[in-house]
Amino acid sequence: MNSAKYLLIMSLTLSWLTTLTGCKKLLDQDPINSPYNDVFWKDEKDALQSLAGGYALLRRAMTTNTDFGGYMSHFSYGDLTANEFSSFEQYDLDFLVKGGKGFSMASFIGDYLGNYQDWTPYYKVITQSNIILHNVPAIPDNKFKNDPQQTRNKIMGEALFLRAYSYFYMVRLWGDVPLVTAYDEDPAKAQPIPRTSEKIILDSCIRDLQRAIPLLTWDYKDGAEKNVRANRGAAYALMAHVYMWKDFLNKGTVRTDLTNAINAVNEVQNSAKYRLIDTSRFATLFQGKSDEGIFEINMQVAQNEQQTESGFYYKCLMEPYIKGKTSMNGRLNRDLITDIYKDKSDFRYRYFFDFTLEANPILTKYAGRNSENIFYKDLSNYTQAAVNANIIVFRYADLLLLRAEANAKLQDFGMARNDLNEVRKRSGLSAYAGNDADLYTEVFRERSRELYCEASRWYDLVRTGFLKTEKDGSFGTDRYNQEGWKWPIGRSLFLNNYVLKQNKFWEGKVN
Repeated sequence: MNSAKYLLIMSLTLSWLTTLTGCKKLLDQDPINSPYNDVFWKDEKDALQSLAGGYALLRRAMTTNTDFGGYMSHFSYGDLTANEFSSFEQYDLDFLVKGGKGFSMASFIGDYLGNYQDWTPYYKVITQSNIILHNVPAIPDNKFKNDPQQTRNKIMGEALFLRAYSYFYMVRLWGDVPLVTAYDEDPAKAQPIPRTSEKIILDSCIRDLQRAIPLLTWDYKDGAEKNVRANRGAAYALMAHVYMWKDFLNKGTVRTDLTNAINAVNEVQNSAKYRLIDTSRFATLFQGKSDEGIFEINMQVAQNEQQTESGFYYKCLMEPYIKGKTSMNGRLNRDLITDIYKDKSDFRYRYFFDFTLEANPILTKYAGRNSENIFYKDLSNYTQAAVNANIIVFRYADLLLLRAEANAKLQDFGMARNDLNEVRKRSGLSAYAGNDADLYTEVFRERSRELYCEASRWYDLVRTGFLKTEKDGSFGTDRYNQEGWKWPIGRSLFLNNYVLKQNKFWEGKVN
């Protein structure tokens, strides 16, 4: 391994991929995990198999394991760090919950959470996307079973989305990262790649999405692909989030960051393809492929993608939701729940949590209050349980509240209230009656209520700056100003890339 580019290409070539067996037309395909043109890239099937590989790699990146288990990196990044839990009964992950000195211990971070500091899984997605973008245009029209231009466009658009999402994900974790947007046919001759400014990375994401949007469609020909393959709505949703993160990085000095985010949400709304589903159907919302979902990672039993007796959802459940399971790893932060759900008539308060054990509530939003989303491989003795629920990446309520946040920052309080109140109304709450001066804070708190344990709150805390005052003040202004919310770059990444530099908060702490 002679360079960073060599790592990016060969890590994909040498890795084995779990077959993504989801949607009938795409996700039943075996992923291609070789970049060699003389082997693949002959026809439409090859292109679809490679795209399936991209989705499989993204799923794997978002369910990265630690040395102690878990397969839940997406939620570790977004929820365990965000004060939503008071403890987590897994030695390494509990340090993320406790924060403060625990998360700052360099020896601990390096020894036990090394997988979470390694961006290689996301570069595997990017490499796969680059390979697709390089090869699909050259497949002859007569090698496509379906309309050549439409099929080619859709595959290219999805590859651009996967690349943009992977870079956006990494920017929120590490900030500056190496930028690679082309397939290198001779990686052995490549040179080490330095980190590129996070602002430039986000600009690259926006360019990819601007290219992807006209290539993608709003509708799905196959219902099994709904929300688990990127469409135009997913691209606009990602664009809205990218612009809001740009606003954060630009410290609110570029008004168009906010207006562009608003415009992206407007496009989703104006498509009339998405809606807030009724609370009576919340079980289907979190199972996946609902009219509220916009982009999701397929984890459904029907496609054999469930995590059996593992994963975030499973670790936050016990009896009576999973028969025979007498304990759970995740202990929810009862104080935070009490604080943000002040109105106990809020439907989410009653649906998301079971307070039978008053001091140790159970997270029920994914299982369903009647265990609708619990599956047992062996029903005769209720063993090998799984939670039949997708990872919800983007949904309509998220976008409405993101637009409310942007409008509140622009002091367009009427528009902000409209979106805030639409989400509140769905859960049985009255319209917000507070002052305009407090509206921005209230939108943040509404996002915390609506998106509890959806791997959102940590990024909301960072983006809004409330991280300095939330988490019981344990994070602190000094660390925030040193960008201590960023993850350290894994030790292994420095071994063969001498031009990398550690994030400044971690300099001297992680060797």
